[in-house]
Amino acid sequence: MKKTILLALMSLLIATNTAQAKLAGKNVVLVHGFQPQQLTNPPSVNQQTQDANAYWNDYWAARSEAILYWSSADRVTGGIKDSIRTQIKQLEAQRVCSNGCVFVTHSTGDLVLRDALTRLGQWGVNSNNFRVLAVLDFAGAGGGTELADVAYNVATGSGAINAIQRAAVNLFLGFDLSSSSIGVLNDLRPSNARSIATNNNATPRLRFVGSGDQYLRATKGFIQGYDDSVVPFHSACGSRSRGDFQSCNRSIQTNGVLRSTRAPSSFYANHFPLLMGDDADHSEVISNRRSGDYATIINDRTFNGVRVDFNDETKRRWWSLWRKVRLIKNGSRKSLSANVYDTLNN
Repeated sequence: MKKTILLALMSLLIATNTAQAKLAGKNVVLVHGFQPQQLTNPPSVNQQTQDANAYWNDYWAARSEAILYWSSADRVTGGIKDSIRTQIKQLEAQRVCSNGCVFVTHSTGDLVLRDALTRLGQWGVNSNNFRVLAVLDFAGAGGGTELADVAYNVATGSGAINAIQRAAVNLFLGFDLSSSSIGVLNDLRPSNARSIATNNNATPRLRFVGSGDQYLRATKGFIQGYDDSVVPFHSACGSRSRGDFQSCNRSIQTNGVLRSTRAPSSFYANHFPLLMGDDADHSEVISNRRSGDYATIINDRTFNGVRVDFNDETKRRWWSLWRKVRLIKNGSRKSLSANVYDTLNN
């Protein structure tokens, strides 16, 4: 009886949106990122659900069929894995993804889902009842962030910690971090993140990257290469290795100017950086806020039935000293997420 009640509750918690929202005719499932407030007060399942729904409320919640939840007080291969397994098994039982789903992740959600997708076989998930066609990773933290290293050192007193580092971490988290409340920040340290679920996976991971300013730019000085004030490009682009990168592609800058720049030489299997937003910060990439222009990297391609065909244009612009620039046409009239959803939903 208790098991029946629990399964019914899980069904209600997962199926948060009954609007049958779809993308490219497929159900959308959301996986949120790091939520710092959960470190100091580990949330109940009910609170995790509320936090997860609120996380996506600005844009994606109304366009999804299910919102998965997990606690930032846990670890990716520990409590987070167990929570995600239960919810995926519920999606399987409900046949939510039997015709294929498109997953959308933000930040740490990239790493959480990467780990989960490698475990579907050992969890006994039936691929006929649960199919993931593609994953849209916004500001993906699958490669970790140096900011987590700084936070860890501040919390544990490791290394030489100065007031500037402590202030940057406090601004990012919103509170003083202690060694007893690090949670998933442990997994976001680049060396740790890059040791989780490193096996190749056949699911296309479509990457959307920003390099805007947040937290008064206080965090940027501690992150390697270009970043969105939280996640570096080596992580968001899906690079196989860390590096001081300025773009996801060697022939285009974040503002769309077609010229040589520092970028990864190789990517994780089936990781494809599609768009870069020069002014989009870590939070804006999943919001409905407009944040400038968006440069296309990979375009006019289909991934497991998900067609990518951004209406981009290449022309010389005065502000680039008349160099060629490739951007989404009128892309600045919409948010990054709106450009992605409207294009892929055609």
